[in-house]
Amino acid sequence: MLPSSSPTSLLYPRSPPPGVTGWEPGRFLPHQALGMEVTMVPGKGPSFPEPLREERDLQRLRDPTTVASELSYVFQAITLTRQRLAGRVPLIGFAGAPWTLMTYMVEGGGSSTMAQAKRWLYQRPQASHQLLRILTDALVPYLVGQVAAGAQALQLFESHAGHLGPQLFSKFALPYIRDVAKRVKAGLQESGLAPVPMIIFAKDGHFALEELAQAGYEVVGLDWTVAPEKARDRVGKTVTLQGNLDPCALYASEEEIGQLVQQMLNDFGPQRYIANLGHGLYPDMDPEHVGAFVDAVHKHSRLLRQN
Repeated sequence: MLPSSSPTSLLYPRSPPPGVTGWEPGRFLPHQALGMEVTMVPGKGPSFPEPLREERDLQRLRDPTTVASELSYVFQAITLTRQRLAGRVPLIGFAGAPWTLMTYMVEGGGSSTMAQAKRWLYQRPQASHQLLRILTDALVPYLVGQVAAGAQALQLFESHAGHLGPQLFSKFALPYIRDVAKRVKAGLQESGLAPVPMIIFAKDGHFALEELAQAGYEVVGLDWTVAPEKARDRVGKTVTLQGNLDPCALYASEEEIGQLVQQMLNDFGPQRYIANLGHGLYPDMDPEHVGAFVDAVHKHSRLLRQN
């Protein structure tokens, strides 16, 4: 995952990372394109001054088919970043998944319980599906546009999957995750664009690993709460796994980071695996320790392949 404060801040003077994604506020750009005001509050994160409270509030949202034109500046930034990377590492486009985007629109920001968003699911199921369809309709051209602009892979973040549990996830998250993959792939083909790998990351969604492996994505991202061997047994050998070092491990010494990376790579094995963290970086993390993580991945990957 390795998200950063700017598209190029991962170009450390040590070994290059395996790929570069966009920046954290980018997750909320579809909200703005739909007409919702979003502000980033220091120390708090995203804030929505006028969240969705009633079903009639859905009428405030703009036509989702206009998202691509509203976010043309994002595509320009992707093109410039791709040029600046000059082929050193791949550029990964990304977006929040429909359920995760919905939570911010209803909660008005972050939440430890997502109680208001889940209240919608129970009390307004039809309106919830309507909102999730709107978000899906907005995400598809947004992701296709990122590839057209230069993104070489796409990652969909269902960051709040764990708040749902198996039943709600199957009803309100998984269908839209599948729909995004299907429609993006079709959209790329219709636009004459080559297909790109798609990654799905559902934090704390380990209860749905089998379903995610069959959702139309080439890669399933894992958080650090899942044992690599068990994850591989559950998803089979045809899907690539990504992850899953605890981000807080980067607070350890560089020596210990190297040991943890070695153990992680050994647990996953050399086939169909992308080494990564199990979630994002935190603002106070030492860039040198991030570099140590990347160095260790390169070093132990070479040793693993040799053996």
